[in-house]
Amino acid sequence: MSTIDTAKRDSSARAAFNGASDARGQAAGGNAGGDPAARGHSDVVAAAAALIPVLRSRVAQTDALSKLPDATIADLENARLFDLARPKMYGGLQASYETYLDTVIELARGDGSTAWTLALLTTFTWLTSVSYPQHVTDKIFAPGASVRICGSIGPRRARTRRVAGGYVIEDGLWTYNTGFYHAQWDQLGIPLVNDAGELIGRGAALLQASDVTPLDDWDTIGLRGTGSTSVTVKDVFVPDERIASMGRNLQDDYAATHLLDVPAYRTPLVPTLALRLVCPMVGMAKAAVELLTEKIGTRGIAFTTYEKQDEAAVTHLQIGEATAKIDAAESVIRQAIRLLEAGTERGERISVEQRARIWRDAAFASQLIWEAVDRLAGASGTAFVNRTGPMNRIWHDVRVATMHGALYADTLFEIYGRLAAGKAPNTPLLPSLS
Repeated sequence: MSTIDTAKRDSSARAAFNGASDARGQAAGGNAGGDPAARGHSDVVAAAAALIPVLRSRVAQTDALSKLPDATIADLENARLFDLARPKMYGGLQASYETYLDTVIELARGDGSTAWTLALLTTFTWLTSVSYPQHVTDKIFAPGASVRICGSIGPRRARTRRVAGGYVIEDGLWTYNTGFYHAQWDQLGIPLVNDAGELIGRGAALLQASDVTPLDDWDTIGLRGTGSTSVTVKDVFVPDERIASMGRNLQDDYAATHLLDVPAYRTPLVPTLALRLVCPMVGMAKAAVELLTEKIGTRGIAFTTYEKQDEAAVTHLQIGEATAKIDAAESVIRQAIRLLEAGTERGERISVEQRARIWRDAAFASQLIWEAVDRLAGASGTAFVNRTGPMNRIWHDVRVATMHGALYADTLFEIYGRLAAGKAPNTPLLPSLS
């Protein structure tokens, strides 16, 4: 769906859905979203779309808390959106990538912080699902358990010690633990060492959130409600069964052999994570288009004879350029998703070059979205400068999202360019495939 089509979505259809959702909720014993797993793609997306008004009404509270309000967590839980990446064998939705994208877009139209938080929490649900053997995930995804998993794979510092049956994390610091305040588990990157203390690889340790200490240092210009605090760990034992090899993960050698027949849990690590990061930005950009087009018929252009902004050719050009970039970004993402899923479904192993290309495309889409939102902000006039203005908030949210290291365009262009020039990529995240 184009950006303009989304911006002009029929409000009567939304109202009809909300009424139907209420009826389903009563029939389901109070679950306002009903059961998305039984309703399929369109209704999962609709459940997210129905939350847009209430998410917009909570933006000031969300920013003030520097995390999502409890009411928002409850809404996402009731709509079962935290189950998007949870395997069906554990009662999850096991949603396709397209469903994930469309759902996150709708949430981001309501609030960028909510969409980003859900995106990261469900991403670590996916990573946990593929990284550990069944006897471990059977415990994590126990029947009836509400499971939210945050994480940070790259430690700022981490010191570990090999002991009988596992590792002790003696000391560690990890930044940007999005959604930590709402999670029961935290997946943290650690160095793997032998008995002599020598580095032998990199791992991902799954810890109970109660064993992790937040520093409460998330105070940013954008995505304030994501609660992406830094965390520390001191002298915590992690059993071997909850330590995954990142080297194996990067080779698509996932420990979750019980999910080998499910394509959604066989996609390669790096392109999967990169695409999941950029998806919320599409919805943020669509919200910016909606915001601008709602106002252009009610205000003029200062120091001109235009009494209404929508009469000016410059406005038409601004909208045309911005929406073209947003639509292009979305198209790039959807094409990358199709490439990723089609290869996995055919049982093909995606090459290092293809992985780098998808990662590059995620960064390029991020750049296009930033350029579009910056253009729309510039077209918003002096109203944009108000600190609490909605366009100002979207602009800051998108800018902070583009600063994520996994979406930093110059870095990703260089990595792909090195491969195109016949050189090895200068990142450990794209090793040669064995």
